[in-house]
Amino acid sequence: MVPDYFKEYQKMWGEFVKIQGEFMENITSMLGFAAEMNVFRDDIAVFRAKIQSGGRISIPESDRAMMDLKEGDIVKVIVVKEKGGDKNGV
Repeated sequence: MVPDYFKEYQKMWGEFVKIQGEFMENITSMLGFAAEMNVFRDDIAVFRAKIQSGGRISIPESDRAMMDLKEGDIVKVIVVKEKGGDKNGV
C-alpha cells in the first residue's frame, strides 16, 4: 500500500511539472514575439533624438557607422513620443 504522504508528493510534483511546462511555453512565446519585433537584429538601431528646426532628427554617428549608413541611403523611421522627458535635453 502506498502511504498518503507519497500520494501527496506525487500530486505536488505533477502540479510543479505542469506549471514548469506552462512557464516554458510562455518564455517560448515571448521569445517568438521578440524575434518578430526584430529586437535581436543587427540592422536596427534604437536611440533617442531631439526634434530640431524644420522637424529634423539626427542618427547618432555610432549607429550610422554600425549600420554602414551613407548620405542618400533610405531608412524607415518609426516615431514614438516619450512622456515625462526633459524637452531641453535628450
